[in-house]
Amino acid sequence: MKQNFYFKLGIIFFLILALMLPQSFMLGLVGERQAWRQQAYQSVSQSWPGIQTIAGPVLAIPYRLTYNTQEKIIGANKKTSVVIKEATVHDVLYAIPKQLKIDSKLDSSMRFRGLYGVPIYTSKQRISGEFSNQAILDFIATHKDSKIRWEKPRLSVLIADQRGIAAPPVLTWDGTDIAFQPGGSLPGTTDGTHVMLPELNTEQAALIPFAFDLSMQGMTAIKFALLSDNTEVQLAANWAHPSFTGALLPEQRDISKQGFSARWQASSFSYGVGNELERCHNGECLALLEQAVGVDLIQPVDVYQQSERSVKYAELFIILIFVALILFELLKKAPIHPIQYTLVGMALLVFYLLLISLSEHIAFLYAYSMSAFASTTLLTCYFGAILRSGKLGAALGSGLSALYASLYVILQSEDNALLMGSVLLFTVLSALMLATRRFDWYVLTGQAGKTAETAH
Repeated sequence: MKQNFYFKLGIIFFLILALMLPQSFMLGLVGERQAWRQQAYQSVSQSWPGIQTIAGPVLAIPYRLTYNTQEKIIGANKKTSVVIKEATVHDVLYAIPKQLKIDSKLDSSMRFRGLYGVPIYTSKQRISGEFSNQAILDFIATHKDSKIRWEKPRLSVLIADQRGIAAPPVLTWDGTDIAFQPGGSLPGTTDGTHVMLPELNTEQAALIPFAFDLSMQGMTAIKFALLSDNTEVQLAANWAHPSFTGALLPEQRDISKQGFSARWQASSFSYGVGNELERCHNGECLALLEQAVGVDLIQPVDVYQQSERSVKYAELFIILIFVALILFELLKKAPIHPIQYTLVGMALLVFYLLLISLSEHIAFLYAYSMSAFASTTLLTCYFGAILRSGKLGAALGSGLSALYASLYVILQSEDNALLMGSVLLFTVLSALMLATRRFDWYVLTGQAGKTAETAH
């Protein structure tokens, strides 16, 4: 039975399209495993504090303002008289520090739920600075014709997840130690800590120094709200892969394999603190947590991201190997059945399944090496058998090993993956075109038809 080469080429083309279905299955498998990992994150967050944001301290000074109002009254004779009455307003004056410095040290580790690791941390913050009573003096000057009764002030520090406070902090306020109490004690908030303060100086301008230590626990990220006229944040951690987040990037940062350090510097002008304080005055103090800077403890190019990126190269691998087999089939007059092409394609896809499953249990490098070795060994033996030449099988196996090695280098690159992948594709295509530039394809395909006819 005479076999038409072009008909066979069409079968191989549709076979490549059919092999895209298992490739889609691989991508879906990666997405499913990522979803399971996200559930592991949620599971850990139920028994361990979550992402932490520190906002404050914020000084809240309740007051009672009594002032005179004029009310017009129309009498029975339609004459208008003016009556002076007293009105009283209960409100709170909010103030932020004039200077704020946060010195944070973070010790990270991994917490596992089954196969999935979640970065957690314990941190120690030294928070210090000074408040000015100028806001109080300005308020008094603005309402000099009114009676103002100041109530007991309080200092509040908001924390995203109060479970993370490892030990009750103690505030040093103008040289006096005062213990913090649980709760944010600001409108619309629950998590945090606060402390009641002694009466403030309302006679003359003064600066009040403060400081306290805060031990916290959290997971995956830590953030700081820059609630001060001038704020400086210094953060050091033993995590080697930080991702800095927020409206401002750190002015200075140093990243090494042992960890990182970063420093932020900001003022109330550059950060727009006034809008958040206004929302807090309107009862939405959770807004103080929204505008913050910090760092995410990411796992760069993690196993699922690397696996997903590797699966996307499956089509390229299949096409290159099939093209090589077609060339050997034409040049060496060794007909290869479509079923054999199918088995080769499935063996190439099994590599990715091995990679995904092994990388969940061992380091990605070892998982990749074992999967590539298993796939290359199997296909090298199979190539030698179907091409009836051990040397040709070894040559194809060596080429496949080189492709796997190149792919691993691409996967490890975070910033240059697309560039390296493009260069690899161009290099392979150039080599293929140069190697076959003198081929007489009409003669080769004619020989292929005769060879296939003789074989059958």
